[in-house]
Amino acid sequence: MATPTNDFSVLTDAEFETLCQVPLWITTLIGGADDTLDRAERDWAAYIVRVRTYAREGSFDEYYRSVSERFAERLDELWQNLPADVERRNQWLAEKIAEVNPILAKLDTPLAAVLYQSYLKLAEEVAKASGGFLRMGAISPEENRWLKLPMLAPIYSDKASLYAKWEEEEK
Repeated sequence: MATPTNDFSVLTDAEFETLCQVPLWITTLIGGADDTLDRAERDWAAYIVRVRTYAREGSFDEYYRSVSERFAERLDELWQNLPADVERRNQWLAEKIAEVNPILAKLDTPLAAVLYQSYLKLAEEVAKASGGFLRMGAISPEENRWLKLPMLAPIYSDKASLYAKWEEEEK
């Protein structure tokens, strides 16, 4: 896995590696909340992660390049090594995701806010990936329970938006 880029330089290599696990944990938590992580959820999450490698300039892209390395393989490995019991699995994943709160707190607020937004959006995208009609009504009650990632402390910044690049282009 890659080492931290400049904006992540306040983190140790282990903290950066932990941060790179978050999209895997979110995908597994949301996708597997109904006890099945299906191919559509896996493929869509891998696609979203890959898109984010060129979604913004700078360290955000670099972070997602690290995340995207072997994403599908690592997701499959993670899924195979988790408890079969859905409640135990979801609780373990929620605890792992919660562990990144102090890591995110070490980052500059705008970067942490964009990462937080990206995690929420990933959760939503995974939840909508399968089921429903044209992705409408696709979010199951089990997925909805975790959708807002309640284990993460919300991070907001007026100086950061996951969609700023596209918002500027639309003007």
